[in-house]
Amino acid sequence: MQLTAAEEAMLAGRDGPAKQRAMEGLVQLGRAFGAPRMVEIGYAHIHAGMALYLEDVELMEELAEQGAKMAVPASVNIANADTVDWRKTGAPEALARLQQRAADAQHKMGSACTFTCTPYWAGHWPTWNTHMTSIESTVTIFCNSVLGAKSNRDGFFAVYAAMTGRYPLFGYHLDENRRGTHLIDIAETPQGTSDFSCLGFHIGRIAGDGVPVLRGFDRRPSLDELDALGAGMATSGGVALFILPGVTPPFGSVEQAFAGVLPEAAGAGRGDIDAVYDRFCTAAEGGFDIVHVGCPHAPFEEIRDYARLLDGKRVHGNTELWVTTSRAVRRMAEEAGLLRPIEASGAKVISDTCPISCHFARTTSPDPKLGVVPPPIRAVVVDSAKQAKYVRDMIQCDTLLTTTEGAIATALGGRFVPHR
Repeated sequence: MQLTAAEEAMLAGRDGPAKQRAMEGLVQLGRAFGAPRMVEIGYAHIHAGMALYLEDVELMEELAEQGAKMAVPASVNIANADTVDWRKTGAPEALARLQQRAADAQHKMGSACTFTCTPYWAGHWPTWNTHMTSIESTVTIFCNSVLGAKSNRDGFFAVYAAMTGRYPLFGYHLDENRRGTHLIDIAETPQGTSDFSCLGFHIGRIAGDGVPVLRGFDRRPSLDELDALGAGMATSGGVALFILPGVTPPFGSVEQAFAGVLPEAAGAGRGDIDAVYDRFCTAAEGGFDIVHVGCPHAPFEEIRDYARLLDGKRVHGNTELWVTTSRAVRRMAEEAGLLRPIEASGAKVISDTCPISCHFARTTSPDPKLGVVPPPIRAVVVDSAKQAKYVRDMIQCDTLLTTTEGAIATALGGRFVPHR
């Protein structure tokens, strides 16, 4: 790889051991993917340091002790506990304390401790042509497809990129890779984020790790719907970029997205959306313990919808309703008076984490000293195909997938309300 003088200095350790360690990792990554050089990044969404893995937290602390500092604005991904109010979720205190240690290290390094999978709703909004890095697939696909930033689906290398302000030039950082591979004809425009989530899940199964180009919407989807659409694609496939001409910069037409050579189109309609709902409805209709909305972490507009649906009502005594969002959106909702009707209903408004990332997960091997024993959960009612897939994978229980309105009605009535 060709390195600049500044990058050579980092690699040689002249800027300290933390940057040297980070640059060594990035050079190794770049060589593995044949990158000719580095690019300067303007933003990073990075790993939180997950408390369910003690070594994860210790790694963050080690970097902070070595003097690591974020070289670009860096937001932090979702964590294993709501460190502000961990008792609300029933998290073990030891887990919450360990997660706070990771947060302390992040603060020391200069990270913005957003602890969310939707940092754009918390003000982190990279613009067109901004090279960036992200550990979270939902962030990658939203920033690539809606904002026109340039990001790969990254792992821990996102932390190293944030520390150096550099990232190897490969993948979606190259314009020649930002072209369509699959054409999808939308037969019927979905209504609401849950439908868009299911549509995205269907498209992700078609496109795999390709770049689907979407044609046929009869209106411009809202930002929230685009977020749900991308999250669904990134869950069922490896999609990091979709192209919706007129939305995705700089593409103004389907022809431009394919550089003039269009492939045969695949279809996506109401039946495909309904099939995703049906795929994730496997539990008995009365056999659930938790209803969860807010995946990806809810924006302000969705919080407003929850408040409207819950105003003056009470959650059924045999279930819990979890509303997950970022700290920033929670604060905005509090100032707008939206938390009062939600919490008065008995719902729990939770930040920093969500069911698949908290102590419910059964696919982790926590340090025995933490005393983490996942509670028995029969099923979770969700309004997101992403959450449904990961509940199955990580909590390893059944799901019931419905619309947001159906999920709220389920929580109020204590009996599952399907999407149709």
